[in-house]
Amino acid sequence: MNAKSGHDTRREVVMTHGILSKNPEDLFYGTGWRVVRAVLREAILRLWSDDAFGLAGNVAFRALLALFPFLIFTSAMTAFIGDRSMADDLVDFLIAIVPSHLIEPIVSEVEQVMTVPRGGVLSVGILLTIWFAVGGADGVRVGLNRAYGIRETRSMVVRYSVEAAMVVLASLALVLVGYLLVLAPRAGSWLHTVIPDFDPASVTIRLIRFPASATIFVVALFAAHFVLPARRTTFSNTWPGVVFTAAAWTLLAAAFSYYVGSFGTYASYYAGMAGIIAALYFMYLAALLLIFGGELNRALRIRRLARALRD
Repeated sequence: MNAKSGHDTRREVVMTHGILSKNPEDLFYGTGWRVVRAVLREAILRLWSDDAFGLAGNVAFRALLALFPFLIFTSAMTAFIGDRSMADDLVDFLIAIVPSHLIEPIVSEVEQVMTVPRGGVLSVGILLTIWFAVGGADGVRVGLNRAYGIRETRSMVVRYSVEAAMVVLASLALVLVGYLLVLAPRAGSWLHTVIPDFDPASVTIRLIRFPASATIFVVALFAAHFVLPARRTTFSNTWPGVVFTAAAWTLLAAAFSYYVGSFGTYASYYAGMAGIIAALYFMYLAALLLIFGGELNRALRIRRLARALRD
């Protein structure tokens, strides 16, 4: 047992060597706000050292490239498992949870790719969309590997199998949301039969929109941190970065939507491509926050290791 513990400690030392803060005493042994400041400083320094700004651009481009293929696959799977009306309800749901100023310029394209009838869910076209969607997951994998300081050791077959499974599971999660949208009015009627004073009209899609979207985002973030990196981590080593990323994404969506609506001048520079450029820029900032969540977890792991060695 001691030998195994010593091996794990040595491995952690290898993974976290090279503290970037010039005075890491607060990071190791500080308390209160000094710890918060030291952890954020170390995470920001690592963000710069790992070239996360360039990597976030790569992730954003690949995510945008994978967006429409992923929506096509999700729409086809929803229509295959459920029906066409369920797929249409899912389109409305996805459009509603995205800030309006970001989705309005490309809403017609989103509706077109998700509502055009296609062949079976296992057709060659759908398999190709999975391949393109996997590219977005691969960009996230590279970003989190670098944030956690992990060297990729898995074979290409294993990597792409994991990423394809992530894409399929994400689509199935959205299909489940489609079922919830269908069941929401029926749930209201069922509650009315049990509680006669209950108004069935109060159970609407708007009621389940926020909890459903919040659950999707949080579960997707945890799945990305647990599954995509080459080394498995524990919940205690992951949740701070996930919570930070989820909260930061919420603030980013509100702030960016306000900026685009009030001060954005993309149309004067990019004309018809303004919507795509705005979405790409938003994805860039979101990818940067995602990588920063991994850097934050890494800085906290350095602190835990230092305290464990001291004890």
